Amino acid sequence: MANLWDDIAKTIREGVDAVVEKTEELTKMGRIKVDILNIKRNIEKSFTELGGKVYHLLAEKNQTTVAEDKAVKEIIECIKLLEKELEAKNAELQAVRKKESEAAASKAKAAAPAAAKAGKPKKTTASKGTTSAKKTAPKKAAGGEKKDTGTK
Repeated sequence: MANLWDDIAKTIREGVDAVVEKTEELTKMGRIKVDILNIKRNIEKSFTELGGKVYHLLAEKNQTTVAEDKAVKEIIECIKLLEKELEAKNAELQAVRKKESEAAASKAKAAAPAAAKAGKPKKTTASKGTTSAKKTAPKKAAGGEKKDTGTK
């Protein structure tokens, strides 16, 4: 009896460990996705700021070479850095996804022999070809009346 409880406790521990591991992976992926969204939002803000600055230089100051403006250069550098961060975060997300899929594949591979071993049918008396006849009552029609099934 103690062996049964030990097996149950071990199975529960393994299940909890698997849930904790999966939760950690999903949390990590969620954090990376939030970081990606924040970087994209910052890129959009920088483009908006760049557009405003270029408009200001062209329309209000009649400056034809905006590429020489210090503020424009700073915004462009900021966008370049953000794009590099975005690439790095996307690579990190892909690495986590790859690691997760590899872990799932190895777990499935490890579980396959155990499942095949556990899935062998046991011989029972019912498997010797004997079947029990099941009696069924006549079906009722929608109005509550018995439906004629053609058998008496």
